[in-house]
Amino acid sequence: MSDGKPRSSSKSGERYRRLPTGVHGIDPEEVKRDQRERLQSAIVELIAERGYQAVRILDLTKLARVSRPTFYSLYDDKEELLLSAYDEIAQRTARTVIEAYKSQDAPNGRVQAIRAFAELAVAKPEAMSLMVLGAFGAGPKAIERRNHTLEALEQSIRVSRDGAGGASGASRGGAGGKTGSGTAGSGTARTKETGEDLTVKVILGGVREVAAARLRKGRVGELPGLADELAAWAACYPVKLPTGLRVPAAAGRGGPHGGRTEPEPSASASAGEGAGEKSDGDGRTGRAGNQSDRALRAEGRLPSGRHDLSRQFIVKNQRERIVDATAAIVAEKGLASLTIPAIARRANVSHQTFYEMYPTKHDASLGTQKVGLHQALRVTVQAYEENGEDWPSGVAAGLRALLGYLASEPSHSHLILVDTFAASPEAIEIRDTSIHAFAAYLQPGYHYASKDGAGPVPGVVPEAIAGGIWQVLNFYIEGERTDELPVLAPQLIYAALTPFLGPQDAAKIARRRAPSRG
Repeated sequence: MSDGKPRSSSKSGERYRRLPTGVHGIDPEEVKRDQRERLQSAIVELIAERGYQAVRILDLTKLARVSRPTFYSLYDDKEELLLSAYDEIAQRTARTVIEAYKSQDAPNGRVQAIRAFAELAVAKPEAMSLMVLGAFGAGPKAIERRNHTLEALEQSIRVSRDGAGGASGASRGGAGGKTGSGTAGSGTARTKETGEDLTVKVILGGVREVAAARLRKGRVGELPGLADELAAWAACYPVKLPTGLRVPAAAGRGGPHGGRTEPEPSASASAGEGAGEKSDGDGRTGRAGNQSDRALRAEGRLPSGRHDLSRQFIVKNQRERIVDATAAIVAEKGLASLTIPAIARRANVSHQTFYEMYPTKHDASLGTQKVGLHQALRVTVQAYEENGEDWPSGVAAGLRALLGYLASEPSHSHLILVDTFAASPEAIEIRDTSIHAFAAYLQPGYHYASKDGAGPVPGVVPEAIAGGIWQVLNFYIEGERTDELPVLAPQLIYAALTPFLGPQDAAKIARRRAPSRG
């Protein structure tokens, strides 16, 4: 990412060198292509320096050395230019990664693909930051395009990975040389399972999160050195997912992107109720239906006049109503529609009460994000710790609790896992801190791996696992599938435990039904 220092004139001059003017005999289409490339380079560079909202057409034309009329002959506005830059970066990234993957046999192909991605990030940090991180304030179209390009890259890699699977994938080892078959111990032929296999999504999500963290912190030079570690992590998952772990196909969707499915009863019972939805007529989906006990307690205005409620209770209730209102508005209408009058009206509090709690709507948004993440971590850790020294069972219980909580708090889930990307650098920092807090509970896995006499598990693995799971949650919540989260538990438990226990033992634990709570 940009370090805030001005670019050297020689570097910019070379990057934005104009074609000859006057009579030159160059094909007009070649001229347009050159102008587009210069403008795309300009918007990538300026977003890295200033942020999307601060970039003006004048800045773009000046840096790219094109006239304003030329700009408007090529693009309607800067948003269209941004979307075209996304497309170009995504196509280059996909081409580079897929070619590297296919150039070697597995597992060398994985190493080469991840190394190619890392080297591209080092060579083009601004462009890769735009693709992996997005641009704050760029609006829903830009976020949608970013997600589309990342999904296309995932699909390309999934096709290549599955095609390179077969016999080699069935015998691929776990971390440190642990072996496991594609069916985790099944030796008989069986009917092909249906449902979603999230393995590639977890792996690519983990690689993206590791890369994004280095890009944000200006530590992109670390990525090539992590290529072998990330490849070793990816290699621990067999190409064929063990039986009984696929996510059930959602009813009425005709695939992974449509319809709904009932949550797993045992999973949802571990940490909250399910969630329903209703349309609010503005193009986004409102959240309604079964809510968590916390949300139900916060609803409604406190009695007016004389009452015996303590000041502490009143302030806590008002704050909860404000954060719930903030989360609901953002989930339904987006950050751009968040205003203090809307929050106060939704929370049933006065403007004065709001300002006593938060100076600005931005502070309310950050406060709401912190509350949601704190609650998510709290229920996860509580379930984890109830299993004492049994770390694998603790991880399984914690993930089920997390999924149950997110399903019972859909508005908060949307804000902390989806809307963060369009919020602010401060929101991203809060998010990153939370991911690392979740990753810390995977550290005891190294003891289990060493106890079994397996080889060393790479140090980046907890961060990659947490990032991969986070990306899966983002995918489901953004796709309005929050109520389906509990059914992801078996596969996400498998993803979290496999690097430390191997695929067979991880699959056994993942298949266990969660104990019901009376």
